[in-house]
Amino acid sequence: MNYYFYAYFRNPKVTLHVGNCRFCNNGKGMQSKKLGYLTGRWRGGYSSFELALEAAQGISQGLGVEPVYCQRCFPGNKETN
Repeated sequence: MNYYFYAYFRNPKVTLHVGNCRFCNNGKGMQSKKLGYLTGRWRGGYSSFELALEAAQGISQGLGVEPVYCQRCFPGNKETN
């Protein structure tokens, strides 16, 4: 299972996802390339949740926010790991 996160630039936010989440779509999102990188950017295919979280925390610091978990796929939940 792979993990991804989306870093929103317009309204700073970093959201972690499980790859097969319908919102993530393995790092393609729901509106693939509709707005390009104007609103944010997908990062990942991390092989573990811990690696994705570490990378997300690094990006989050730069944006001045804390990473959050997708409320649909709950990537930090042991049942999805």
